[in-house]
Amino acid sequence: MSRSRMSTNPLSHRARTGAHPPRPKEVSVSKTAPTSADVAREAGVSRATVSYVLNNRSDVRITPATREQVLLAARQLGYQPSPAARALRAGRGDVVLFLLPDWDTTGELGHFLEEVGTLISKEGFVCLRYEGPQWHGHLGSLLGKVTAAAVVTFSPLSDADRDAMAMSTIPEVRAWLLDGPEGHTVRIDQATVVQLQLDRLIARGYRRMIYAVIRDPRNQRFIDARVRAFRNLTVAAGIGDADVVVLDGELDGFVDALTAARAVNESRIGVCAWNDMTAVGILSAAQTLGISVPEDLGVIGVDDTPIASLTAPPLSSVRFDLTQDAAVIAANVAETLGVGSKQPAITSAPVTLIARASD
Repeated sequence: MSRSRMSTNPLSHRARTGAHPPRPKEVSVSKTAPTSADVAREAGVSRATVSYVLNNRSDVRITPATREQVLLAARQLGYQPSPAARALRAGRGDVVLFLLPDWDTTGELGHFLEEVGTLISKEGFVCLRYEGPQWHGHLGSLLGKVTAAAVVTFSPLSDADRDAMAMSTIPEVRAWLLDGPEGHTVRIDQATVVQLQLDRLIARGYRRMIYAVIRDPRNQRFIDARVRAFRNLTVAAGIGDADVVVLDGELDGFVDALTAARAVNESRIGVCAWNDMTAVGILSAAQTLGISVPEDLGVIGVDDTPIASLTAPPLSSVRFDLTQDAAVIAANVAETLGVGSKQPAITSAPVTLIARASD
């Protein structure tokens, strides 16, 4: 006589007894972010109680058990107060708005902005960069959509935008990178860059100078500032033979420019390039024409990009170190918002010349 075996079929209990196994508790998953009403429902309390707990109201008596019950429900639901609610509670937003003109932010300027943003974020704020011409004259509308704690401006505002800032009562922190009627507010100005280039070329014996720049509309205000500095500084240095050459970025244009310059006379030429890319174009044109560098032509770039050490000959270039300026701006923001006041120590220059073999 065989022994009966216990069935491992999960349906066997129902088959023998007709009873249904217990069903798992259904959990409703909301497709939208949980609200304070959801927290109140989950905790079994009123919405007012949820508000008192989450806003840490000390003037309302809440039992420890109820407080823990509300906090537990908020954690389980993944509830986060809205930015507007946080702003109302704190008396300000948690966004620091960066207002930028239509500048190219892919190079050193981009690195600089990233450093400022990283430092400000360590104080618990979120940085939002708003770039381009769209906001000009419409700052009031933008500030109505963003709950900003502070606005960092990188160039002077228009009269309309300045009025909008004043009406908003949001503090402005100035980080102006270009000279204007009220000057610049960071340590570096564009004349410093050109001064380093000229001083080096003059020390190397060049008495004929060219400022070479690739046409770049988004950087035009920076270009204008450096060209203006070049003209003023060459006059101050007694350099009578100084020209500005604007190029289209094609090698033929560089070759034509050097050919024209050499046709006037064949004395040594020192070239202050707008950036390393412009300098590389000059070096390539010199090689095409058989002009010796640095015997007959000296070139100094700007930005000290990785390509500078790979050219033949290796390119001298102006290097930026804007980390300390970024720290100063971040400290100014923190001080303005009342979360810090310690200014960083300044221990290095914002720009230095990296001398190689092209001059």
